[in-house]
Amino acid sequence: MKVHITLVGGQPAPVYNGIVATQPDKIVFIYSDSTRETADRIADELKTTASERRKFDPVDLNEIERKVLQCADKYKEDTVTVNISGGTKPWAFYFAKVFGQMDNATLFYTDQNNMLWNLSDKTSQPIQFDMDSQFRILGHPLDRYISFATMGDDDKETLAAIKELMAFSQGHLFNLISAFNAHPEQTVQTLPNGSSLEWNKKERRFEVTLFRPSGKNITRTLKSENVRTLLLNAGWFEYEVASMLSKWDKAKDIRLNCVFPFKDSSPKNEIDVIVDTGSKLLFVECKNQIKNLTDIDKFNSAVKNYGGLGSKALFVTNAKMDVRAIEKCDDHGILTFSLSDSHLGLDDTKALTMLLDSDLFNINSK
Repeated sequence: MKVHITLVGGQPAPVYNGIVATQPDKIVFIYSDSTRETADRIADELKTTASERRKFDPVDLNEIERKVLQCADKYKEDTVTVNISGGTKPWAFYFAKVFGQMDNATLFYTDQNNMLWNLSDKTSQPIQFDMDSQFRILGHPLDRYISFATMGDDDKETLAAIKELMAFSQGHLFNLISAFNAHPEQTVQTLPNGSSLEWNKKERRFEVTLFRPSGKNITRTLKSENVRTLLLNAGWFEYEVASMLSKWDKAKDIRLNCVFPFKDSSPKNEIDVIVDTGSKLLFVECKNQIKNLTDIDKFNSAVKNYGGLGSKALFVTNAKMDVRAIEKCDDHGILTFSLSDSHLGLDDTKALTMLLDSDLFNINSK
């Protein structure tokens, strides 16, 4: 048999990805009390009954060595792969010590770039990566999202119209949106200067008219399947950022307004944009500007919670970013990008993709 022994730790992705890469006949999960749930989730995701569970003490060296020797004896006639990416350091040490001397065994680990490294011949190979599987094994399957691939010309036209309205009178537009969100039962909101916002539910469109003190005015019709998200929930900025990211050659799949189920005391259950790069995930937070530094802490926790330690994080603002916010993002290992910066003469999309290319495959250390 092809037997795969995997050490289960706090991060399920290296365990799951190692199994997918080796395609064994039988899986042996080495787990402790604190990682049994992780082993169960991975087994459920793989939908396999060809598995064995072995509970190890995390630190009792004598017991660990004894149980490793038992495993070695039981599978001495099989072709064995051992994934030492997870688990405790004593587990990794004794499995490497014992199985590293066996001709029928190969040791390997998987890194944050989802590369499978053979520790015997020092070769590596990429691992098949699936975004939704990663969410499920972390215990946070996506509840709902908008696929960027489904957004069409009507959404592009809506974005262009919103930006026109903002350029004409951003303050009045935001006041109308605030009033509309505060009174969702009403279909029309009007400001004292005559500016108005009207919703036609049957046709799924907004009619917006803005007035300046000089008497000049502008009227735009906003109509698309996602118009309410784009206008009322600041989705226009998320869509603009997603449009820039769609030009990045590493972006395989882009999702907006990603909502995860609440679990325990999770600080945030919605991510503005998630990009699947084919080897890891990029989580993106989009804000006009950062008014509260705790937003950065919440975003950082959400990325680790929903994406695991190997995921990348990016904070994008429309306005110039405060120095304190940049420093706090840097403390968390979060990339920052502002559409108000000059980017040394490069256009925003080129500057953003160059930033991402420079960091994507760096191993997270924070």
